[in-house]
Amino acid sequence: MIRAISIGGDVLWILALALMASFTLAAWKRIPAGAGVPVLWKAAVPLARAPRWAALLALPLVAFAIGAWLQVESREPGRDLTGALIVLGVRATLAPLFAILHLGRVQKALAMLEAGPPR
Repeated sequence: MIRAISIGGDVLWILALALMASFTLAAWKRIPAGAGVPVLWKAAVPLARAPRWAALLALPLVAFAIGAWLQVESREPGRDLTGALIVLGVRATLAPLFAILHLGRVQKALAMLEAGPPR
C-alpha cells in the first residue's frame, strides 16, 4: 500500500515535469537565440533579464531536484501509512504548483518579448 502511494506521487511529478518540459520547448522555439529573457519584472517592465537557457531551465531543474528529494523521502524505510499519505499530499500539492508557476512565468516572458521594449 505504501509503495503504491509513493508511485502515485511519482506519477504526479512526472506529469508536472512533462508539462514544464513542453512549455520550455515551445518557448525555446519562439525565443531568438541571443535574446535576453525577462525573469524579473514590475508592472510589465522588465527589471532583470537572463540568457534563454537560464530563464527557461532554472525552474524545471529546481522542480526536478525537489521532486527527486521527495521521492527519496517517500521511500524511507519504516515509513508508516500516515507518513506516506503526508508525503503524498506534499508531492500532490507542489507538483502542480511548480508547473503552474513555470507556465505563468513563460507566458509573461513571451508576452513581454513580443511587445518589445517599453515606451
